[in-house]
Amino acid sequence: MDFFNMVPDSFFSLLASKNKRIYLASILQVFKVYETGTILGIDKKIVVDDLVFFYDTNSNYLFEVEDLEDEESNPQNKRELANYVLRRMEECGWIYVDVTNDYMEVLNFSDVAITLCEAILNAYPQFEYSDEDLPVDFVNPNEYQGYIYEIYTLLNQKDNVEYAITFDLVYSNTRKLIRAIRRLDARMKEYIQSVIDNTEIKDLMEKLIAYKNDIYDKSYVKLKVSDNIDRYRLSIVTTLENFQEDRSIVQAISNNYLPQCNSQEEAMMKTVRYIDEVVDAFNAIEDFITEIDNKNRNYINSTIGKIKFLLAEDDNIVGKINTILKHVKNQNKKGKLDKSMRLVDTLYHFPNLKVFDQERSLYQPRGRYAKTEGGILEDVWIDGFDINDEEFMSQFTQAYDEEEIAAFLLRYMQDGVFKASFVIDENCSDSDFLMVVYCIIYAAENDYEVEILDSIVETETFAMKDFKIYKVK
Repeated sequence: MDFFNMVPDSFFSLLASKNKRIYLASILQVFKVYETGTILGIDKKIVVDDLVFFYDTNSNYLFEVEDLEDEESNPQNKRELANYVLRRMEECGWIYVDVTNDYMEVLNFSDVAITLCEAILNAYPQFEYSDEDLPVDFVNPNEYQGYIYEIYTLLNQKDNVEYAITFDLVYSNTRKLIRAIRRLDARMKEYIQSVIDNTEIKDLMEKLIAYKNDIYDKSYVKLKVSDNIDRYRLSIVTTLENFQEDRSIVQAISNNYLPQCNSQEEAMMKTVRYIDEVVDAFNAIEDFITEIDNKNRNYINSTIGKIKFLLAEDDNIVGKINTILKHVKNQNKKGKLDKSMRLVDTLYHFPNLKVFDQERSLYQPRGRYAKTEGGILEDVWIDGFDINDEEFMSQFTQAYDEEEIAAFLLRYMQDGVFKASFVIDENCSDSDFLMVVYCIIYAAENDYEVEILDSIVETETFAMKDFKIYKVK
């Protein structure tokens, strides 16, 4: 069937409008309530009440009346707004509303809408909303463990084994596991790209904290430690290889694929190929994890390197040019481009350079020379220099070690809480600021929570949101 015969022409218009973020949030909220109803649907009044509560608790998800697509609509309160959203969803084919014999309105989602909402929620299992009207996605913390343990359990059951059903579930869960790991890989790439895209220290710091909370704690550590695939991989691979070697098991599994094939032999070949795919997937997962390890190091190192560069930026020519360009950019936003350019004109001067005639120049090119044995230095000793000198050797030691970071964190803790504002102020040194950055990374590896606060901390060059680090009880 043609896909476009299954959906109305206006189906995706809600997700393409200027209010797309609000519509998406509302659609998913309605879908979550809809799933709590009966198989026949849910009372529309319940959905309206839930939407009103949702708008009350998420005030940033409100339409401006002049922004509504239907100019004749003029909702005066949140209940009217909820009804307007549901009417738009019905017009675009997301839901349909039936009226029962007792005049109760029953809401149901269309087939395509259910599939799309499930796909969105599978990609973002715990869909929440930020203050900037942007969806914030959190990986399901039990996602990897659920897939891996279910595969392991299915393959190790001993009694009344239905091989066809068992392998179908194993194959399905393996594909879901690989997709979950690939999603993690893709999201880590996005964080690495954000180091390039962000040029402000405050943005890099907020990204680093978000990475710690949303990627490192909920995905990376789970995959590396509690959901470590190596604990189950050998047993899974061995059992599947035993399936392949047993013709009766292969034949039992192939019965699932027989309707799609021309012969029993073709179905059995397809079964063997699918078993190979699962085995290859588990054998290749170690490479996936190694790549994710590399991305984790790259992101952390890149973020620290970028922050160091930005801290030292004001001391070099590139930094001064960037400061000038940022000033021009900000003034342009205020409509004062001409004034800013007049100011910039006074900041530089290119003198007229006299060009000399090469034929009359006194410059003589250097001649060729050959390296001689006498040019090689051997056993040179500089008087007064001691290679064991602590001041000299300290330049080649690691800048900060874990003990030093832990001591710094504990030194500034108050009642078990470390805040950036305890350290960062207008007189904060670059060294202390970097220690604050390292504290975030240290917290990620030592069961500390990091939480962004609404208050602002400022230095001489930038301002950023405060955050706190505290031990998980």
